[in-house]
Amino acid sequence: MRVRRNGFGLTTFVAGLVLIPFSVLGFVAGKLTPRVRTRIADPLLLAGSAVVVGGGFALFAAARSDLAELFAAMGVLGFGVGGFSAAMPGVILAVAPKSETSNAMSFNYVVRSVGYSLGSAIGGLILAAGTGPGHLFPDDSAYTTAALVGIGAMAITTLTSLALARRRSSETNP
Repeated sequence: MRVRRNGFGLTTFVAGLVLIPFSVLGFVAGKLTPRVRTRIADPLLLAGSAVVVGGGFALFAAARSDLAELFAAMGVLGFGVGGFSAAMPGVILAVAPKSETSNAMSFNYVVRSVGYSLGSAIGGLILAAGTGPGHLFPDDSAYTTAALVGIGAMAITTLTSLALARRRSSETNP
C-alpha cells in the first residue's frame, strides 16, 4: 500500500488530524463567547477575535516545520474563528431593527458563505501560483504568502471592528 503525502510531508490521515485543534478550540471559543460578551462589547470582541486569527496566521507563517507547530497554529486559528463566528450575531442583532432580525441573520449567513468561498479561492490561487511546473505541492513560500494575506485581511477586519465599536460608543454616549 502506498502512503500519500501532502505538501508538509504528512500522510493524508495525519494532515486531517491537524484540523482537530481547530475544531476543538473553535468549539471552546464558541462556548466562552457568551460569557465574555457580558464584559466586552461585541465589536471589540470581533476585533479581539480577528487579532487572534491574525496571530494564528502569523504563527503559521513563522513556524510550521513540525507537527506541534501546525497543531498550535491550527488551534489558535480555530479559537479566533470560533470566537468571531459566535460574536457576529450579537453585532448584527444590536443594529438590526427587530422586524428585520431574520433578514439580517440570513444575510449574515450568505455573507459568511461568500467570505469562506472567497477566502478559499484566494488561498487556493496563492498556493496554485506557488506550485512550480511539474510539482504536486506549493513551495514553502506560497504558504507564507497565503498566511501574510490572511494577516492583512485580519488587520482590516480588526480596524473595521474597532471603528464600529467607536461609532457605537459615540452613539450611546453623546
